Amino acid sequence: MKFIKSLCAASLTALSVAQAGCVMSGGNYYCSETDAVVFSNVGYSGSYKDVTSMDESSGVCLQDTVSFSGSLAPLDEELSVHFRGPLRLLQFGVYYPSGGSSLGKRDNQVQEEPCEETVQSHKHKREVAVEYVQVTSTVYVNNKGQPVTSSVAQQEAPGNPATDVVSSYTFVNTIVTPSTSATPSTGTSATTVLTGGRAGSSSPEPASSSSIVSLSSSTKSSASASSTSGSSTSGAWVRSSYFQPGSASNCVFMNHQGGSAGSGVWSAAFGNSICYASSDGVSGASSAQALGDVTIKSGQEYMIFSGSQCSGNDCGYYRKNIPAYHGFGGENKIFVFEFSMPYDTAGSGYNQDMPAIWFLNAKIPRTLQYGKSECSCWKTGCGEFDLFEILSPGSDKLITHVHDGQGSDGTSTGGGGTQDYFQRPTSGTMKAAVIFNGSDKTIHIVKVDDDFDAQLSSDVVNSWLQKSGSTAALA
Repeated sequence: MKFIKSLCAASLTALSVAQAGCVMSGGNYYCSETDAVVFSNVGYSGSYKDVTSMDESSGVCLQDTVSFSGSLAPLDEELSVHFRGPLRLLQFGVYYPSGGSSLGKRDNQVQEEPCEETVQSHKHKREVAVEYVQVTSTVYVNNKGQPVTSSVAQQEAPGNPATDVVSSYTFVNTIVTPSTSATPSTGTSATTVLTGGRAGSSSPEPASSSSIVSLSSSTKSSASASSTSGSSTSGAWVRSSYFQPGSASNCVFMNHQGGSAGSGVWSAAFGNSICYASSDGVSGASSAQALGDVTIKSGQEYMIFSGSQCSGNDCGYYRKNIPAYHGFGGENKIFVFEFSMPYDTAGSGYNQDMPAIWFLNAKIPRTLQYGKSECSCWKTGCGEFDLFEILSPGSDKLITHVHDGQGSDGTSTGGGGTQDYFQRPTSGTMKAAVIFNGSDKTIHIVKVDDDFDAQLSSDVVNSWLQKSGSTAALA
């Protein structure tokens, strides 16, 4: 989402979406509706180019190499949370494990401050009975992203294009059988592995036979939701940040109107910086304000940082004279959302009727989210995670995708995703949780019905982790 749709994409070695029962719509492939997506094998060791200075007069930015390593790296670094309209946000929260959680020590010790205002929680429960039948297959791919046979893969011939740098991926193909009370789209979900990049869309495009891997296996097994996930927690999760319209605790709303209303800066070289957002989400403000109960229009954006202000060098380099705040860091954390994305057909501008919610490495907006590529770490793969993204105007299918250097040459064109989709909540609201689990290198995105209380019990979190759905294995 760093450069909206034009650069938030990658080419991939994937299941044949045609054989998986997927359909093309608006230039993108979609497979089955899902209530959960699990990213596995997240995190690797690598590096990116971090900004070390920005000259407002010349427009020159200098960078230096930063190395990282970890079970969810670089997405375990501090993240900012971004929203694009048409969108209405009803709840947002961040949780960290208490001392008793099996996921490890709490990554952020900031405690939530008492809210001065509360609003009635929203409940939108629906019962869906789904049977999951999984088909697995191991696929071998060479360094050109071309499928090879297992016998060829076992040959060791350095320098031979047919066998050089062979990777092995296990695909899980989930066939969804809804009950009569549920009406998700039929078809077969696709697990995808990305190995390179293209500009355009984060959905796979038809490719030549040399870059498409078809899933074919006679190995079938019925799997319950509880048996498809190895993730679990013990102990409560404590809420550190929370928002409801008109009330924000330990979280700060910002947008890109710097220099216009008493916070942030503007220059001819870099344009507007980030600044405090007013309660309407789209105007600038001189101090932090809680977002109101507003629906922002197409193309309008705001973002959320934690309530902890940067001090000294603890946030790294950031643009001078901006309100600089920490993001949400750590490899064990939970984000929760309640939102709606109504249709917006009134205009026809850029990103018309294409709402989205996504994470960025918090260094990106603190330097330059939109502009020269050398003035942020985005292009070199410091991390973006699209949670719920509409890829074409008026679509009702929300796609999720990771963009970082994993599985590529160390740029933002790596990562992975799935062509299964969440149904866009155009009327009513959708509740969702995003669970970062460093212990098994997974990130879960799940639709939920539970209330977002000050603490989440291990039973509640485990029920979210055990939801089965689409899978996306990063290389």
